[in-house]
Amino acid sequence: MNLSHFKVFKTLAETLNITKVSKLLELSQPTINHNIYLLEQHYGAKLFDRSSKKLKLTRFGEVLLKYVNQILDLVERSEQHIHDLIGELNGNLNLGASHTIAENVLPKIMGMFSHDYPEVTIHLEVTNTQHIVDHILENKLDLGLIEGPVTHENIISKPFMKDELLVVLPSNHPLTVKKNLTLKEVATLPFVLREKGSGTRVVMEVTLKKAGLDPNNLNMVMELGNTQAVIGAVEAGLGATILSGLAVSKEIQLKTVKTCRIANVNIFRNFSIIVNKKKPLSSIVETFLDFITTEETKKMFSNS
Repeated sequence: MNLSHFKVFKTLAETLNITKVSKLLELSQPTINHNIYLLEQHYGAKLFDRSSKKLKLTRFGEVLLKYVNQILDLVERSEQHIHDLIGELNGNLNLGASHTIAENVLPKIMGMFSHDYPEVTIHLEVTNTQHIVDHILENKLDLGLIEGPVTHENIISKPFMKDELLVVLPSNHPLTVKKNLTLKEVATLPFVLREKGSGTRVVMEVTLKKAGLDPNNLNMVMELGNTQAVIGAVEAGLGATILSGLAVSKEIQLKTVKTCRIANVNIFRNFSIIVNKKKPLSSIVETFLDFITTEETKKMFSNS
């Protein structure tokens, strides 16, 4: 049994006329009958009722037709997708990414993607999670890569990478000698935080609240709209913050900041891909989604 048998079956099921099928597929009538015979042998059921002058699908044939339509549709779509790739994708890809992803994850991914698909021009908007969601819904962006959770009936969200948030302190802070801080110690720290609407801040606030520390009671001394500005403020000794470990990897290596965890509190979050549920995905977007979720891409960051 192969795809040609399905194509013969589908054409005969739609026309119910062997002569027409013979002309459409340029096959002899004995060949058509043999194809159907092989299918009936495979499934162990009669697919056509030949008792009357007019050919008719049996109930087994009706069931098979539903599956055959899906199978042949998937084959056609796969052929089109591969054809597009062979012919090289070309056009624009409008991405939105929150700051941590744009600065620490996307450069590698965009570099590899551009190498494989040089005819695709990537336009990147770097902003907070809420703005990305808004622009996805307004069709200003093809897809978004965000840090915070999203619940909206017209947004489809899919995790693609896990990230841990850590307490970040100036390198000379006395608490840097500790690997884990208590919630009481965290509550005494002056904090420099990202703006409201930032995915990092949303995850931090939700986790601290569940752990018993009301984020409204934190001693916030500064609120900034950019991750690098927050890191710079911490390096200058203006306060502590809670950020992705990825975001401060360079500063840790340079020893301008140090990180701690909070005892018995794990602040993990998923980086997620979001798209507009009501907007059909283009070949470029589908290819990028396949690319970013490959095992090769995941390993690139798990080893970093």
